Amino acid sequence: MPLYEFACERCGARDEVFRQRMTSDIAAPPCPEAPDDAEHRMGRVMSGFAHHLSFATKVAEAEATYGAEVDAAMGSDTEVDKYASRYEQASKDLPPGEG
Repeated sequence: MPLYEFACERCGARDEVFRQRMTSDIAAPPCPEAPDDAEHRMGRVMSGFAHHLSFATKVAEAEATYGAEVDAAMGSDTEVDKYASRYEQASKDLPPGEG
């Protein structure tokens, strides 16, 4: 079930056409930005490729994108250490769970 992608030669607007069967001749849709303007012709373009990222790659991309913001929001390492030791102490002071 192919999905054909088109882009307007004039304004760059994009649209997709889905077909249940592969056909060599597929009519281009009208331009979504100017459907009544004959100068806005849609031409078939190469679709992008999809690839799935591993969890490690997603984490690395998130750190690269948002790492500085997270570091700024968290404060210095000493502040993080201070809160971590408070949470550790608080967890030790909890009553034992019923099991």
